[in-house]
Amino acid sequence: MLDFNLEFARGGAAVATELFELLAAGGLKQNIVFSPFSIQTCVALAFAGASGETADQIAEGLKFASNFHPEVATTFAFVFDKYKDSELLKIANKVYVPRGYDLKPDYQTELKESYNAETDNVNFEESENVAVAINSWVEDKTAGKIKDLVQASAFGALTRLVLLNALHFKGLWAHKFEEEQTVEGDFWISEEESVKVQYMNHKAKFGYGFFEELDCQALELPYKDSDLSMLVLLPNEREGLKTLAEKLKSVNLVDLAGNLEANEDVVVQLPKFKVEYEVELTETLKKV
Repeated sequence: MLDFNLEFARGGAAVATELFELLAAGGLKQNIVFSPFSIQTCVALAFAGASGETADQIAEGLKFASNFHPEVATTFAFVFDKYKDSELLKIANKVYVPRGYDLKPDYQTELKESYNAETDNVNFEESENVAVAINSWVEDKTAGKIKDLVQASAFGALTRLVLLNALHFKGLWAHKFEEEQTVEGDFWISEEESVKVQYMNHKAKFGYGFFEELDCQALELPYKDSDLSMLVLLPNEREGLKTLAEKLKSVNLVDLAGNLEANEDVVVQLPKFKVEYEVELTETLKKV
């Protein structure tokens, strides 16, 4: 019997590596951060109302385990229900349509029951008001972390549908990095160039492994009181990130994480970092 939750996770991992490869194709001159789950969710909101070839293309492109609406909806509903009252991970979805447009009742029901999505009718010609409403909603759902997500110029008389997913994650490490163990060190951004950064240090039994086919090391950092974790991949060569990005499509990150073993103490040195990133994904998604 097919485990749709496992296949959903594997599909999300496949989307992550494929999008990362596409976004990194122009050269890794900046940090890249995105949520494949958010992307899958937004497109799934459209998938819920799609049929025929359109539904098939969405299911294939976003690596859903099935093109059968109830199976996809059940999997998303499982995730949303699991984290409904979570303080660690907050997820919110919303669909905006023009004032005067009525969504089909069965579509609205599926959005609410399976995707926990709100719906709202707005006048897209009043673009400033729409932008304010959307940005306020996003800021509220992300605890103020994401501000001014959209501009008024994105909306107009021809706008027919806006799909939104807001995701806020704030976790504590299961193995805490103590502040007094933070030290300054070199972080290499090329073979010849380095910058000074603050490194967090800790020694504990972490999931760890070396993967010759990727020429990298992998480390799993679990979060406290959760089944979520951070998976870190470190190329063995200083300038090996581009090559690693290209090789990732040959593996699935879910399978890779499943092969990590936490049998021995691992000394972890992780740089403190803060990342902000904005990208227009329309053209990129067409290539998926």
